[in-house]
Amino acid sequence: MMNCDEARALLALHTEPEVNDAALRDHLAECPACAIYHRRNCVIDATLREELRWETPSVLTAQLMAIALQASYLPPVARPRRWYTIMVYSLTAMVLAVSLAVAWTYGTHALMLTGLGDALTWVFDVPAQWLAQVMQTQPDSQRVIEFALRVRDQLLWLLLAAILWALLDRSPQSSFARTE
Repeated sequence: MMNCDEARALLALHTEPEVNDAALRDHLAECPACAIYHRRNCVIDATLREELRWETPSVLTAQLMAIALQASYLPPVARPRRWYTIMVYSLTAMVLAVSLAVAWTYGTHALMLTGLGDALTWVFDVPAQWLAQVMQTQPDSQRVIEFALRVRDQLLWLLLAAILWALLDRSPQSSFARTE
């Protein structure tokens, strides 16, 4: 036997006024409250469907088309002059450089005050200490470690190039990103 909560949950799923589920039909036949609920929701659904149907007035369509056609004939916006663009980029670069210098000054001062500077120094020294310990315990690994240290800068540049390539490859303006 179906209870009222289950019946109303099933009724909420139905978009049609007729009910195809036999158990739900039986419950609606036995329960007057759910039958009233179902009839009221059918009336509300029908009213909403009727009221939400809207046809665009032809006058409005004509006005919108006139605006759209008029906008396509507007002259293109003039690009700023080259000296203006260079000046804006230069000023932006200077402001960015000054901001980074100020942030670096206050950041190092804050690190010194909080003691994080010593912690960062320790963190950066740990790999060198670990490599020295590995070279002492495994003398044969010294050639491999020295080779890795020599090519480290080149590998970092290759990593940077790969990251930039991936970013540029995914940008919308990239010819690689287009699949036409």
